[in-house]
Amino acid sequence: MTVERVPSLDDIAGGAWDDVADPRDMFQSRAWLRALEQSGDAPVTYLIARRPGHPRILGALPLYDSLPSRGDFLYWPELHFQDLLHAAGPPGGRLGLLAGSRAGFSTRLVVNRTLPTTTRTEVLHALRDAARAVAVERGLPYTFFLFLDASAWRDLAPVAGNGDHHRLASVAQTELELPGEGFEDYLATLPRNTRTSVRREVGLFAGTCATETVPLREAITTVAPMIVNVRAKHGMAYSVDAVTRRLATYSSALGDAAATALLCRVRGRVVGAGVMCRWHDRLYVTDFGRLDDEGGEGGEAPDPFVYFNAAIYEPVKHAYAMGLSSVVTGAGAELGKARRGSAVLPLMHLAWAAAGDRPDRRIDTAPADERRKHWGELRSAHPRYFHPVWDELL
Repeated sequence: MTVERVPSLDDIAGGAWDDVADPRDMFQSRAWLRALEQSGDAPVTYLIARRPGHPRILGALPLYDSLPSRGDFLYWPELHFQDLLHAAGPPGGRLGLLAGSRAGFSTRLVVNRTLPTTTRTEVLHALRDAARAVAVERGLPYTFFLFLDASAWRDLAPVAGNGDHHRLASVAQTELELPGEGFEDYLATLPRNTRTSVRREVGLFAGTCATETVPLREAITTVAPMIVNVRAKHGMAYSVDAVTRRLATYSSALGDAAATALLCRVRGRVVGAGVMCRWHDRLYVTDFGRLDDEGGEGGEAPDPFVYFNAAIYEPVKHAYAMGLSSVVTGAGAELGKARRGSAVLPLMHLAWAAAGDRPDRRIDTAPADERRKHWGELRSAHPRYFHPVWDELL
């Protein structure tokens, strides 16, 4: 197995990349990665695994230099592995490189899915070791894989067998498969009490809010500060510049027809918004934003149920109209989304010591246990919302 460092996707033949990338994953697409390069958020390098003398790509790994100064702290590894930061104390507060994806709550590995398990493991070993080498060259102690879905961390399990890593439960991803032909078919799958609640939420929202779907490009300056407001209320320090840059990347990668903003207006004033990105037969709800004030001119709440309408109901209607099969409803408010039909899917983080050292197991025991306890308690209280795959994480 050889691993080559490639500076740009332009240096990789289009067919070779498309043969290995998951066609259903927007964040592995050539369009997305090229847009990142154009925006200035390009990977430090792409690691490309092949058999010697063969052009076929068996696996790939974009490596990102994730800096605190970029303002997009959700993808800053030090946020999730704070105990490692306190223990290592690296210069500038930087722990390592980010491997895989810088956007989307999922890092599905870029590896040829037709390979037998033993060969996939060989590919991932080679990519992991090459990523370590890049981190060591840059004086960084760790390589991070964030927001791994179940398939990805199952593939990585044999690579992680020697205990030279830290693993943490993360947030969860939620995804809604669309039944039938329209919104009423979706409602029919919900329990009776939930169906009644959804009809009420949709009705009250429609009585107060007018919605409009526009190309994302036209709404970035309106939507970005609203997303920052929501993130700040949940303890995430985002900058308007960072969010603006990411939304511009969506728009550039997908175009006006596929990157859209759902604007929710009360008396002509935009009070909430959802960002919707269509990729093949899936609709990603990538962001939600709202104003940080509590009322309109009279002080009354101007946007009843704006969150679930902007993040679920309106995107579901939009997806049906476009003939799509599913809506990726994202992370956050997992139980609320599960009650409204979304599957709750586990995600996890891995941190590998760059030099291959065996890490001190005491460093992150507490936060890891807290995350497992959190999801374990939720699953015990609401077992029907959680797939058995959670057993592997908990």
